[in-house]
Amino acid sequence: GKMIQMGVQLGGKGVGKLHDDMYLNQVPHNRYVRQYFYEMAAEAALEATIICSNKQFTNRMKITALFPEMNPSMDSYRIGTLLELSRAMAMRLAEQNLRVRVCVQGSMGVGIFTGVPKQLNGVSTLLQRMDWESEPGEPNEGMVGDYINFGFVGKDHVVDFKKGEGDIPDTQQDDVFIIICPQNMVGLESSIYGPLSEMVDAAGDRPVILLNPDLTDKVSAQGQQSVRGRQQRLDFSDSFETIYQFQNIYFSGTSYFPILGSVVKLGPLEPWVAHQRRDLVDNGGEVYLPIYSSETVPESEVIMTTLSK
Repeated sequence: GKMIQMGVQLGGKGVGKLHDDMYLNQVPHNRYVRQYFYEMAAEAALEATIICSNKQFTNRMKITALFPEMNPSMDSYRIGTLLELSRAMAMRLAEQNLRVRVCVQGSMGVGIFTGVPKQLNGVSTLLQRMDWESEPGEPNEGMVGDYINFGFVGKDHVVDFKKGEGDIPDTQQDDVFIIICPQNMVGLESSIYGPLSEMVDAAGDRPVILLNPDLTDKVSAQGQQSVRGRQQRLDFSDSFETIYQFQNIYFSGTSYFPILGSVVKLGPLEPWVAHQRRDLVDNGGEVYLPIYSSETVPESEVIMTTLSK
């Protein structure tokens, strides 16, 4: 009965299906595997932006891509994969004549107690120095600086349309915002909530896409991130709807191999699907078999119970 129900939910159209032979246990990943994830995330961002423009979806969106090279808690984390995924999303949107601003949070804290999260160290500089193929004669000539721009997290980095005067051309507004890994930091008496919420408010109804956000409160000396305004921060975090997610399932939170399966949501209007990873006989490869489907985020207890059957 459960399999029939799952078949009805998936619609028999390949919804929730994943490629075979991804071998995510092997790092660094194969280039085609990375490209596969880039394409899925970029397509989900474009679809969400389109339905948002039709007032059929919220403008507050988030993408969670936590395959091994994108998981900062693992030794396999590769900052280049994060940058390439961000570039793929921005390029896909810019190809539709949308102006995209890619943002990274700046230094947080007060006085000498300032810094950026380790995961984001150097990302802002690397993002602008990487190859966007935007130089004269290249495929994306002139795209960076016109359709793709960079910034930090804060309301001052939201650009609105401004009529030019005389020889000064019009200033075109940003259409979509991609914010890379916004997060709080342990020990700092400041939260990303302030500048991020101000930026979202300044963006109005324009899409704001958070890539791998971690908006949970962290331990701080004076408890600023654990007591004052906590419910307001939780409500703000919950206001972002998942438009794409890929996250592997492991035996426990401290053991990252072998991979048991995955939990995915492949688009803003797609169901949540849990998969079990299975090895084929005689080293014939591996497959991800759908074992559970839901319209809401499946609970971990349900997933582990389903995997054990």
